[in-house]
Amino acid sequence: MAKRKRNNAHASISIKSKGPLTPPQDSSATNGPSTINAITSPEEVEIAVETLQALAEHPSLIKSKACKDLRTAVYAFKQASTTGMIAAEGGNLTARISAALTDGRYLDSRILLAEMRIRKETPSLGALCRWVRTLDVISGLSIHVRVPDQDIVGTNSHNAELIQVLDAILRVTGPTDTTSHGLDAYPGCISLQETWNLRSSTEPTRYIRHTIEDKSIFASCAPDLKTRFRAIETTPGPQRKPPNLHPAVLFASQDNTVPLGPLPKTTVHKHPLVPNLRLICDVLTPAECASIIAAGETMEFIPDAPVRPQGEDTSVLAHNFYWIVDQAFHDALWERVKDFVPKEKEGKTVRGINRRFRVYRYVPGAEYRCHIDGAWPPSGIDPVTDAYQYDASPRDAKQSSLYTFLIYLNDDFKGGETTFFIPSVKEGVLNAYPVKPIMGSVAVFPHGEAQDALLHEGTGVVEGAKYVIRTDVEYDVEPTVS
Repeated sequence: MAKRKRNNAHASISIKSKGPLTPPQDSSATNGPSTINAITSPEEVEIAVETLQALAEHPSLIKSKACKDLRTAVYAFKQASTTGMIAAEGGNLTARISAALTDGRYLDSRILLAEMRIRKETPSLGALCRWVRTLDVISGLSIHVRVPDQDIVGTNSHNAELIQVLDAILRVTGPTDTTSHGLDAYPGCISLQETWNLRSSTEPTRYIRHTIEDKSIFASCAPDLKTRFRAIETTPGPQRKPPNLHPAVLFASQDNTVPLGPLPKTTVHKHPLVPNLRLICDVLTPAECASIIAAGETMEFIPDAPVRPQGEDTSVLAHNFYWIVDQAFHDALWERVKDFVPKEKEGKTVRGINRRFRVYRYVPGAEYRCHIDGAWPPSGIDPVTDAYQYDASPRDAKQSSLYTFLIYLNDDFKGGETTFFIPSVKEGVLNAYPVKPIMGSVAVFPHGEAQDALLHEGTGVVEGAKYVIRTDVEYDVEPTVS
């Protein structure tokens, strides 16, 4: 029936087309259908899947003459497939794990990940980030009361299965928790631990959101603030990777557009349990944080809405303001923090901060699901053409980031912790360690290499708005310290 409908539809189209005949174009030269709904209906796909599943349970029937055309079609489908387990046959472990995750074969994924652990292989950072993105785990932490040792299960059994796969991925790259936390939890659970909160109970809360609403935050801004910024690159939404409903606009600032005053009394604190996580406190003053927020609101935050295929669940993301900070701002900020970041890692010397600041605004409903940060080269601006430079490191001394540099611009909101996930002593259980944002502080933690990169999320804001800046600490690519 479905085949006859399609054939009739094609015939109707042929009758209506009355122009001169032209040879068919090469498929690689034209844009094919963007969604499966353009060539078949969801009902037909469902019927095809159910048919194949039913025949797979009775393999003797597949040999019958009645299945000849079906066998031919399945072979053609297999040959055309460029993703999943079909395409990964004969590939290495990394490729096979990627394919299993793409196909949703989670038990196979865990078996392959266990093999990778036994063989002591490490995936590339790109593969690790891809695996985590594919799972797109929902922690559920933002809707729970923060109490120690609370077991959080995903919204359904499927999410619990994803958590077990995520746990298996993290056990390949480390680190794992050495405490007894999570020992009593069931596999597929996230065991919520006590929030790391270094904010003094006597410190008054500065209500940034109120000053934005009544516009008093802009009173201390320069009258020509908007003219001190310029757009140096715009990427249309469809050309972004992945495609987005909104463009990505990079703004550059003149020197001292956001001035930094005298050095505050900066201190550093290492997390008691999460490896290589530190919080540098009092990096920016409340007035400096307010100035950055005012600049972002003046230039206007742009929504971030990746285009997803019809029917796919979408993670609501933050609004963004992409800012290539001026050299004066970078140098002043680096002077404040250079003594509090790792000076070298495996012989690679620290060089500075990435000038590409990604300023984000999170409101209730917006969250950054579990992910591992990717590495970035130091971005800059061509001094002659004023064009954006993705990699501005010296040609003969390349640099890349090894640590995330996460600046908290306010703390007058509920929820919105940065939560880190570490595999528990019990297989299949992740321990969650939330960090409470403190205005003017910076969280620094490893990325850039698959080994020891920390899985984390921007837990959903429950009330108010959260402003943060993501950038990176840059190091030499080649070791220079013996």
